[in-house]
Amino acid sequence: MKILMAARRYPPDVWSGTETVFQNLYERAREQHEVRLVVGWTRARHMVPAEAAAVELRGLGKGRKWAAMARAILAESRRFRPDVVLSNSIEVPPTGVPTACIVHDLNFGEAAGSSIQASMAGRAKALFYATRARGLQAVITVSEASARVLGQAGVPADKVRVIHNGVDIDRFRPDPAWQGRGTGSPEQPVRFVYPSRILPGKGQHHAIDALARLPREHKRRAHLTIVGAAADPVYLDQLKVQSFEQPVDFHVDVPEIAPWYQQADVVLFPTVMDEGFGFTAVEGMACGKPVVWFDQPAIREATGGHGLPVPRGDVQALRQAMMGLMDDPDRRATLGADARRHVEAHLSWASVWQRYETVLGGIARRG
Repeated sequence: MKILMAARRYPPDVWSGTETVFQNLYERAREQHEVRLVVGWTRARHMVPAEAAAVELRGLGKGRKWAAMARAILAESRRFRPDVVLSNSIEVPPTGVPTACIVHDLNFGEAAGSSIQASMAGRAKALFYATRARGLQAVITVSEASARVLGQAGVPADKVRVIHNGVDIDRFRPDPAWQGRGTGSPEQPVRFVYPSRILPGKGQHHAIDALARLPREHKRRAHLTIVGAAADPVYLDQLKVQSFEQPVDFHVDVPEIAPWYQQADVVLFPTVMDEGFGFTAVEGMACGKPVVWFDQPAIREATGGHGLPVPRGDVQALRQAMMGLMDDPDRRATLGADARRHVEAHLSWASVWQRYETVLGGIARRG
């Protein structure tokens, strides 16, 4: 099968969950098929694959970015003559080739209550998605929860296919050098980590608030690390003010995120966004860590219920969950081991790519 894959952003030029999904799909697709990649870049050309048709988007407005990507996709489609197109953005132009698009969520990086139906801009985006989806052969989304939102936005149900995201289980795995640390005595220090894009919808302020509310005897042996891409520098500054004189540190735009999971005892994921999947939770699980997460349908689905869900926005419940895990190292170990087994059984990229192959092959044959 000849597959044209297109994405406006690609790692490491831009790091986020949606980009790493597409990167993993591309790497697996090219092992078995003839694949052409079209990607945009904004930081540096060498930060996207050398073999890609790369489009400079630096300094362009949204409309000009779309136009530049559309020209490149159409040109590569004429040269490459693919059987099918897979895009990481619904703005992919019509090429006359059967096309599938991945939609990760419709919250556009905003907190719950600020998303799809909550504003005129959100309703306009929903209408655009619904209209554009009618020109596609398949809309692939990453959870049943996201599929329901797509349906509410007007995307035809017969277009939607649900394929859960995968996890690189060789990269995100327990580190033997850290296995056993933090277990045994409940008096040992406990390292909490929240790895994610740093923006208000991800709720890093809730993690800091819960830590600050720990009783003195717990706080003296707790430490929280906030790590990830600084998507909102103003919010990052606010977090640093909030964490003044608290056992919190920050590591921004790190080159590799996996070690931060591996060297922690507990992963926190108090996101207040309506997540489409919940990468922080499943990556932490893949590393054999217990995860405390704000409860919502997509994360419950992605985790298979593993870890400790607490009501969304309930900082007191988050604090109680943190204290419980601090006091029970054996439970931390059990939750982490169960989580790793779930990821290995259900979320490896090899099995996820097989599902993509089935969808892409089906629309290519029908096309």
